[in-house]
Amino acid sequence: MKQIFLVLKREYLTRVKKKSFLVATLLIPLIFPALIFGIIYLGTRESGDIKELHVLDESGYFTDKFTDDSYSYEFVEGTLDEAIAGVQEAGVYGLLHIPELNLADTSTTRYDNIGFYSETNPGPQVQGRFEGAIRKVLEDVKLQQSGLNAQVIESLKARVSLNTFNFSDSGEAKESDSGLSFGVGYVFGFLIYMFIFIYGSQIMQSVLDEKTSRIVEVIVSSVRPFQLMMGKVLGVGSVGFTQLLIWITLMVTLTTVGFNVLGPSGEMMASGMSPEAMELSGTEAQVVEVQNMLGTIPVAKIVISFLFYFIGAYLLYGALYAAVGSAVDSLQDAQQFMLPIMLPIIVSIIALMFVIQDPHSNMAVWLSMIPFTSPIVMMGRLPFGVPTWQLIVSMILLIGGFIGTIWIAGRIYRIGILMYGVKVNWKTLKVWFTMKV
Repeated sequence: MKQIFLVLKREYLTRVKKKSFLVATLLIPLIFPALIFGIIYLGTRESGDIKELHVLDESGYFTDKFTDDSYSYEFVEGTLDEAIAGVQEAGVYGLLHIPELNLADTSTTRYDNIGFYSETNPGPQVQGRFEGAIRKVLEDVKLQQSGLNAQVIESLKARVSLNTFNFSDSGEAKESDSGLSFGVGYVFGFLIYMFIFIYGSQIMQSVLDEKTSRIVEVIVSSVRPFQLMMGKVLGVGSVGFTQLLIWITLMVTLTTVGFNVLGPSGEMMASGMSPEAMELSGTEAQVVEVQNMLGTIPVAKIVISFLFYFIGAYLLYGALYAAVGSAVDSLQDAQQFMLPIMLPIIVSIIALMFVIQDPHSNMAVWLSMIPFTSPIVMMGRLPFGVPTWQLIVSMILLIGGFIGTIWIAGRIYRIGILMYGVKVNWKTLKVWFTMKV
């Protein structure tokens, strides 16, 4: 145990003392939100350029009916070929062709013969924008022709917003939020996915570096190969765990400060009045809404489970990465062994999108039990509520899973770490696994 701790300490301090660790730890919590919100802002922001568009309206229903600040509509006449040639000569954005339409035929509700011509594909968003504008004009025309009252038809529509409630252990019905659960489940599942790849690769690289530099021959003279492997796995894992705790502390601190600065006034908090009892600013109301939404999910249970699955997933996959690093002499040779390790992780992150759509399906339940997929999938299910017995079984199986992978990896590591210039394949790994030393 002492030797494992010494290797752990060396791996931990070597990485934590690097400036790159400090920079990454402090900047990533700021860079990632900035990148995400920046992409959202740029993706939803209008370019400001008004694009010229020609409209060949053979139906006669659309004259001066289009209103869009992003496009300038010019109605043209003639045949379709002439209109296409005019667009190409003028160099405008595109041509919207609307043929003759028989709106008197009430049995027809779909119009598939409307066309848009341009040099480039407009993309789904722009296409949907044109379709929506055309549909609105057609509906207004058909409504006028029918002689029906638009206000009466609008009053007949029913808009339903379903409020969801979960039963607590005491039997009390507590409000829940599916949208928030969706986001939280995906974020925590993706974090585990990202950490497995980042720190698993670091373990493999560290083992490979020491093996190719022959430093390992000196180390194993005083430390057993299994102790060296465990020290590396735990050391690199401790670095990741430290980084994760710093990130959580930073996020909690920033969130708390933000709520105190932007949240309800101290007068309301001191008086015990509800947000509805006092008039709040727009920002304060949004902060109160976020606080209420966070109260609909089991935050403490999710955080504790995340730490468990984070450690369990890392130990399970970290040992396998270490075994691969010990068996090969270069990163190129490692590629053939990486697919079986990466496949369950890739399956988990792909399945996560379907799991959070239906967190209680048979696929979701089974994938949250299998040790190789449970860390990511179970984190996607937890915000929606998971039966306690399923969570306990999943954790027990994960413990058994990483004990088994550590044992398997240790048997390969003890031989492979001292092998040089050997062309390794799956048959070779089997021989090393069964070899007695």
